[in-house]
Amino acid sequence: MISRAQIYNFLGTMGFSFRKILMGENAIAKMEDLNNRRDICFSCEFKTGKSKKYFRCTSCNCYINTKTIFTTSEFPEGKWKTLDY
Repeated sequence: MISRAQIYNFLGTMGFSFRKILMGENAIAKMEDLNNRRDICFSCEFKTGKSKKYFRCTSCNCYINTKTIFTTSEFPEGKWKTLDY
């Protein structure tokens, strides 16, 4: 079940991403950055789940494959930050 915190987190990310798009900036991470973020998450102690498609983070309670796509996302434990390009 999706929690209220997950919904707020996702809507915040989408709001920042939409703002970047309106300003003519890129809101989607480059493939190299996306893969680097996922590699960090897939080897992280906060990762849970049985397959890469459904891996979740117990720190922020997100779906890893979704969160790593957006340049406005960051990992709350500081392992990766937002991207600015």
